[in-house]
Amino acid sequence: MTERKLSDQAVSVLVDVARTAGRDLNAGQRLELDRLVSDGLVAVSDLGDPAGRSHYRITAEGQRALDSRGVGANEA
Repeated sequence: MTERKLSDQAVSVLVDVARTAGRDLNAGQRLELDRLVSDGLVAVSDLGDPAGRSHYRITAEGQRALDSRGVGANEA
């Protein structure tokens, strides 16, 4: 992982990926998602989507990043 400080948007995208596998991201969030994948915090998850859409999952490193920020994916 690149040792960069996660922005609030990056944390938000990580939480969205944890909740929805990245299905509901807007264009700006998708740019952040690309950086998170590049940094190893998110991975493409092959769920065999019949519509051919990509799904994502948080990696162990991504979970540690959330934990270090004190963020839980199930928090409101």
